[in-house]
Parts: sequence; C-alpha cells; structure tokens
Amino acid sequence: MGCRPHSVGPSSARSLVSQNTVGLGASGSCAHAVDQQTAARADFRRGSVGTLFQEDLDALGGDLAHLTTALLPVLSRQAEPQFNVFDVMHHGTHEKQLSNVFGWLLDTQGTHQLGDTFLKIFIEEVNRGLPKSVSVRFAVTDYMVQQEVNTAAADQAQDIADLVLKNDDAVLVVENYYTSDGHDHSYDGYLEHSRRQGKDGAVVLLCQDRDSSRQTQGWEDASVVTYGALLQPLWQAVEGDRKYQLEHPEPYSFIDQMHRKFVKGRGRVEDKQVLDFVVAMCSTGEAARYGEQKQGSAAERFANEVAEQARERFGEGRELLRRVKDRLTNYGREHLRTQLNRTYGEGFVGHVNPSYRGNFEWTVSFGLPGFARSQEAESGEKTLYLKFGPSAWFANERDSHWSDTINPGEVGYSHVFIAWEVTREIRQSAVTIQELLDGLSRDDLRLHDEIVQMLSGAD
Repeated sequence: MGCRPHSVGPSSARSLVSQNTVGLGASGSCAHAVDQQTAARADFRRGSVGTLFQEDLDALGGDLAHLTTALLPVLSRQAEPQFNVFDVMHHGTHEKQLSNVFGWLLDTQGTHQLGDTFLKIFIEEVNRGLPKSVSVRFAVTDYMVQQEVNTAAADQAQDIADLVLKNDDAVLVVENYYTSDGHDHSYDGYLEHSRRQGKDGAVVLLCQDRDSSRQTQGWEDASVVTYGALLQPLWQAVEGDRKYQLEHPEPYSFIDQMHRKFVKGRGRVEDKQVLDFVVAMCSTGEAARYGEQKQGSAAERFANEVAEQARERFGEGRELLRRVKDRLTNYGREHLRTQLNRTYGEGFVGHVNPSYRGNFEWTVSFGLPGFARSQEAESGEKTLYLKFGPSAWFANERDSHWSDTINPGEVGYSHVFIAWEVTREIRQSAVTIQELLDGLSRDDLRLHDEIVQMLSGAD
C-alpha cells in the first residue's frame, strides 16, 4: 500500500507545478545565436562525446571550446595502467631496440626457450607476403641471425640492413621500420646482397603498420611483415602453454608485454579514440601544435598546459559542487520539507542532513519519521536522498545497494536524483543542477511531485 498524502494530493500538486514552474522543455528551447565555427564544434562534440554527455555540459553552462573540457572524453584511460617495460624504457620502441628483440626471438637457441616457434611464424609470414613474381619459398630451418649488416658493394657507400638471416641455401635481408617504407635504403642493393653466391634471397619489410603507398623504388616487391602478424600467433602459443609460463616466467612476461604494446592496444576502437583526440585538437584550435618542428617540446608544453587547466577546472568543479549542495540544502529545509509536510502532515519530514563525505558528499538526506506511521509498518525512520553530480553517478553506477537504477546510456548527470531506501530505487528528476544554481522558486513543486509519486509507488 502506497504512502497516502494527508492534505494536498499528487494530482493537485502536479497542477500547481504546471502553473508555477517552467518545465525542462522550455529551458531547452531557448534560441542561441551561434556562428559557423561554434556550430561545427557542437557537431563534433555530439559526435565524439555523446548527446547525453553534451546535454549535461550544456546544462552546466559549460563551453566545450575550453581545451581541457573538450579533450576530457578522449583522454580518459583506465585509472591504473598496467606495467609495461616498453612504456618504462621510452627508447624501447625505436628501430634498433626492436631489431634487437626480433633478433633474439629469431635465434632458435635464444634464452626465450621457444626454439624455432617464432622462426616458423616469421618464415610463414615472409612466404605469404612475397609477390607472385618470386617463385621461391623459404624453408623453416636454422638461420644465422646477424644485425647491422652492410649490404653495399665494396665500392659503394654503406647501406646498413637491420637484420640478415642466412644459411647455406638462403638469405633474407630485413629492414625494420615503423611503417612499410624503405626510407632511403636501396631495395636493389638489399636484393643483390641476398642473392650473392647463387643463394635464394628476398627482401623483407618488418613494420608496425603497413602503408603500401610508401613502397616505391622497388620496395613494392618486398615481403611486408607486420609486428601484429608475428606477435599475435606467438602470444597465442605461450598464452595457451601453462608449462612454459611456469618454467620460463621472465620471457613469457616479456612476450606478453610486447603483445600488449604492439597488438592488443592497436585495434579499430583504439584508433577511433586517437582519432577523436586529433579531431578535438582541430575543433579547439590547437591543431597548429602538430606543425611545430620540435614535436617533443610541443608535446611536453601541451601536456603541461592541459595539466594546469585540468587542475584549475577540477578546483572550480569542486567549488561549484559546494555551492550546489548549499542551494539544495537550503531549498530542502526552507521549502521542500514544508511542501511535503503540508501534503502528508506536520512532522512527516524531520531532519534535512547534508553531512556526508567521500562518494556520498554530494547528497542531502531527508529523514521521514512519518512514513512508518502512515504505513502502519515497523517503527524506525526511513530516509530519502537527493543526490547530484559525483554522488549521483556513484549511486547509479557503482553502489550495489541501489538495485533499481537508470541505464547509463540514458542517464543525464546534469539533473538532481532522488533515491528511496525502502525500494532501493533511484530516479532522475526534472530539476537540473543549473536551475539549483539559478535558484528554485518556493512555488516550484517538481521535486515534491516526484517524491510523492515515488513514495506512493506509482509508475
């Protein structure tokens, strides 16, 4: 049985609110004159950060032209990133260092204790990438692995290949680069070196990303092998071998970290996130940074500026939340409690308490000693909560106490939320945070109406 009002019923209360307050639709229909640049930025924001998130920021009066606010959705990452040796050793992704790693993996006698597992994967990928004009296919046998080999003839300038694999029958000359580009090395020189002494030979482009448009001056005939094509099957081999993991934990960990660095974090979703970042840079007028000659210095300066803006905005955000809490507490004590006591009877609402900390800090509670009496139920004061901002988010998406919550894809955290402990339900009210900051009228009955509806158990 629902909680029945003492005097003014929900229907009459709702009629009052319709006469005395402006609904959410009215505030959303205000016309704003915007120039083409602002409109374009708005299109970007809605496309990249989501309509509901954008509406939240609009309701807070936010201007996404501010760099930090615009970049926040695309800069978000997991709070505790995993350790990765390639991230710690910043030079670990340079050409020479990676050539060392691949040379180690190709060595069948290497300390990785994998024998020819990686060599087999590599030869299979080389054979798969050879053009049809090359009839030879290479066998999986032992190869001697050399690094930093001069491929030029004696009377020519040096031309250093990163890796050379050779045995009695074949030679593979490998150029390792971040993309499939010979970057001024001689394809013909590499090929000639591989076929000296009548051996079968081929040239291999080992790279992180393939870009066929950069394969010119003979490099279009090279076999292109990407890091992902090698590391994915290698990782699958060790990931499924529990014995190997137990007996050789160090090389297993190293291979796992290499896989996470060069394969796992490079899917379409990750590329989309990075693209969103670039689009945000363009939309906020910061894209000129990409044109600076010293990109390392530009990146460091940009990071420092964003960090400073983030610190300032975070502090401003907390101050705003304090003001909202003061407004909500005062409105609850001076007006909402009076409205509810007028509806249900004097003393129905007791204390109005804002004294919470941590994840619950942005909460104002209303003790309802009259609720149990009206239900002829067990004694004991029940509590209703008004939550906003971080506390609303925590209750709706993290706190398991609340079982009847709002779909995260439909929620709008620019609003005030009502939480009722009896049903463990959370509802998003029609009242926005911005309206609290602007000041709610004493005649505004929207929160009253929604609380009455929640207590009565109505849909």
